[in-house]
Amino acid sequence: MTSHLIQKKWPIIIVFVIGLIFGVIFFYFKKPAVVIPTVAVTKGSITEQSEAVGYIKTSHFSTVKSQVDGVVEKIYHNEGEYITKNTPLIKIKPTPDPARYAEIHNDLVSAIEQEKHAEVDLKRYEKLLKTGIITANFSEYIITQKNYSTAKNKKILSEQKLSLLDRGEAIVGDKTIASIVVSPIDGYILYRNVDIGDPVISMSSAQAATTLFKVANMQELMFQGSVDERDAAKIKIGMMAKVKIGSLPNQEITGKVSRIALQSDKENTDKGTADTSFNVGFRIEVTDLQFPKDLVLRSGYSATAEIKIKKVDDILMLPLRVIQFKDTKPYVLLPDKKAEKPKQQPVELGVSDDINVEIKTGLKLDDKVVDQPDMSMVNN
Repeated sequence: MTSHLIQKKWPIIIVFVIGLIFGVIFFYFKKPAVVIPTVAVTKGSITEQSEAVGYIKTSHFSTVKSQVDGVVEKIYHNEGEYITKNTPLIKIKPTPDPARYAEIHNDLVSAIEQEKHAEVDLKRYEKLLKTGIITANFSEYIITQKNYSTAKNKKILSEQKLSLLDRGEAIVGDKTIASIVVSPIDGYILYRNVDIGDPVISMSSAQAATTLFKVANMQELMFQGSVDERDAAKIKIGMMAKVKIGSLPNQEITGKVSRIALQSDKENTDKGTADTSFNVGFRIEVTDLQFPKDLVLRSGYSATAEIKIKKVDDILMLPLRVIQFKDTKPYVLLPDKKAEKPKQQPVELGVSDDINVEIKTGLKLDDKVVDQPDMSMVNN
């Protein structure tokens, strides 16, 4: 009897096993449903800003040069020191060229002789004037006076030139020209270009004069950098800017845009020059910098300036990553459970901060759009 019952259950067992096998195969090979992530339209604020890359520099600086040729004999101050106006910076030892020295010496000898002859002629006419033989308006007497004055001035000039060559100093009018070079302003020494023994070319030379020092007032600092051409038209004089120093990331510095170049740096840079700094975009300057009193800024610090262009509040917005473009026209993808693919929805964009973008038309608050940068997954 038991054997008979087993024979009756065999078909049921076989059907169960076959169903189990098909069930396992179905669930194993079943394609999982595609879950498309979405993001909702929200309300908020967006600040559009532009970033300029550049550095901190002094608004004004003075280049110190020598009035006499020679070599550096003594240096009184170095970089980083604060100095006041007329503080001695460097002493130049004159090194006259022998031929030049001989020429000026001969000029002085000739000028002395001319002055003596002119003085003799003048005294002769003055005697004639005292005796009444001639009057003060006598032409020869007037010419002699001028000749004597010219000869005297020529002698003084030759003496001054020789004095500069001999001692490195001379008095011209009320001004002393000396071999000791002094600071023209109050400020800090930013740069010293010479060492003891280096040759110095004066400003009076036909060659380019040697730069000895650069002195600047470090209380008048500014930011100078370059902005992309797409932002240059949006930036206006007077806009607020937040300056960030690369080596001082936690310090807050603010200022105002004071200048925007009318021509790009690429056009301003001569071809073949070695200066390639900021040669793309438009140069911009931010002045009236406000920073903590205990903060020490140094000329040359690399920095960026974030310029606030526009801020909009209480607007509809989406992450910029969900915006797609077709023939330069923006759209988003709306999830559609009934359709195989999401629906394209045209939108009108507004202000963007490169993270979020304003949605002017096409969507309403809380609408959900496809948050899917990889569109191949959506198409599948």
